[in-house]
Amino acid sequence: MKKILIYGDSNTWGDNFILGKRIEDEKQWPNILQRKLGSEYKILQEGLPGRLAGNEETLKTYKNGKESFISTFRTNAPVDTLIISLGTNDLQMKYNKSSEKVIEDLLWYKKTISDMYEDIDDRKKYFNSKFPDIIYILPANFDYKVNASIIFDKNSETKRKEIIDYFQKNNLKSIFINNIPLFDDGLHYNFDGHKIMSEEVFKKIINYR
Repeated sequence: MKKILIYGDSNTWGDNFILGKRIEDEKQWPNILQRKLGSEYKILQEGLPGRLAGNEETLKTYKNGKESFISTFRTNAPVDTLIISLGTNDLQMKYNKSSEKVIEDLLWYKKTISDMYEDIDDRKKYFNSKFPDIIYILPANFDYKVNASIIFDKNSETKRKEIIDYFQKNNLKSIFINNIPLFDDGLHYNFDGHKIMSEEVFKKIINYR
């Protein structure tokens, strides 16, 4: 059985803006993906609302992605594929981060896994001597002109595009969607959005077999 660890934010978790709670398990894109892939795969869903790629959150520090990543990876290891679905929350106005800093934080995950793999003991215990595929789900479209405008602005959208451009130009394994359907908050995937994301990730995983 192949294991896929998805380390992400509220869209990985399945935030339902309409009801103010989590959407049903079977409608969350990681679980839709599980059904598409079948019993040969096991999806390990590690999403958290508000999670950052970096460590800028000073009050609710549990949202700092770097802080909990290594323990999360070790807990679920070994995995065949690691999916990092972060970066959107880093674009919030309050963090005042440049696109270069968000990119640096996203690439930290790949470097951290590489460093662990170089350790002989870690390689044997947490990798089964096989380096996992690493796929990034880059920040999807959001509408800063609606409810999300209290969190994001036009600069957030500019930075989002710069992040996507960097990953494309450097041929990093990544997925990005510029027209995913959203709830009325202009930020979280709606039910159709979860279906679309599951299909995009499914195609990417199949291509990497």
